[in-house]
Amino acid sequence: MKKKGLAIILTMVLSLAACKTGGEEPAEKKETEKKTETTENAETKAPAGEQTANADPQILDFDYVQPAGETFDISTYYNELGVDCSFKLRATGGVVNVLDDMTTTLPVPKEKYKIGFSVYFTVDEVGAMMLDSMKDHAKAAGVELLVNDANYDQDAQNAAIEQWILQDVDGVILAPCDFTGVQGALDALTEAGIPCVTLNPALVSEADSVVMSECKEQGVMAGELLLDYLKENNVEMKGTIIYQSLPFIHPNAATRADGFKSVFADYPDVEIVELTGSTPEEHYTAFEGALLAYPDMIGAFGLYSSATVGMINAKKANGSDIPITSIDNDKPILQAIYEGDCLGSACYSSSAPTFYCMSAIINLLNGVDVPSAYFYENRLVTKDNVEELFEHYYVGKTLADYMAGETD
Repeated sequence: MKKKGLAIILTMVLSLAACKTGGEEPAEKKETEKKTETTENAETKAPAGEQTANADPQILDFDYVQPAGETFDISTYYNELGVDCSFKLRATGGVVNVLDDMTTTLPVPKEKYKIGFSVYFTVDEVGAMMLDSMKDHAKAAGVELLVNDANYDQDAQNAAIEQWILQDVDGVILAPCDFTGVQGALDALTEAGIPCVTLNPALVSEADSVVMSECKEQGVMAGELLLDYLKENNVEMKGTIIYQSLPFIHPNAATRADGFKSVFADYPDVEIVELTGSTPEEHYTAFEGALLAYPDMIGAFGLYSSATVGMINAKKANGSDIPITSIDNDKPILQAIYEGDCLGSACYSSSAPTFYCMSAIINLLNGVDVPSAYFYENRLVTKDNVEELFEHYYVGKTLADYMAGETD
């Protein structure tokens, strides 16, 4: 579900679905509310009668925020958020919000398709779950899936794409490593006439469609959770807030950081300091050093899972009580929320995005018009709902079993 303040982010691009940003709306409502809200400009929802020709089988799961027949100007979207982008999307099926709880099944391929999937990294739980769920979706759809785990090596990802072009794959799903370095791979796919769906956007070149999160919203959610905690505990809004991010340009990171920092824009005595790293161990070291270097620290934010895990471990090892908020739903983060070592996290499904990637590529190959952008759902996880949402994100598993060591 998207929130009302989110429309400000996209003013120059599209009218987003009306909903709330941050603490004005109870988290419980976010968990249960389905697509009952209309878009700010209701006329943008594509009429059902116009969808009959070459219709997308997943249309029942779409909440249109830009009508079918249009592409998404993703470059303007990111440029307005301060991220330099020259990425073009080709699909003309509009822009949609989608929820985790799909009512439709994957489309049936018209023939036996061979699809390549390159994932940026699988050491963190999000990347690993994306790979596992993509394999499940491919099996369910009956397509042949070729897999490349690029391990944050853009050269390796580019080489995999080149090999797939030689193998004459029908389509590619690509989760970029380097969002500008991926240009060669995307250009090659375009030249070869091979459809491509990206899981997360690139910042250069072009593709047919993108499945992505509203990352500024995630940053706002994490920031407002921290701000509310500080106010409730009568902490003077003066001092340092540490946030830990990636050491390279990533559109998700830039927009998450922008959203988080916007929450504290009215507090000039709060200094927000960025630290970077790529692994939990690097983030542990960075945060341990920050605990010594910033005795005026009043809060902290892990912008992605490895950052949060490293920060939480350093906090516990050093006996710190600094409040931490997060993005991502790795199991150690959810356990830390339950145990009180993390206030909460802005989370999203790792399997729903891969479902829509697989759906989009099959539909493209079937000759169906698909949305140029799919925005998947964000949910705020706190101690009040962490057990319920653990089971939502890890179907068939419970937080209690995980904490007892009875499930991985």
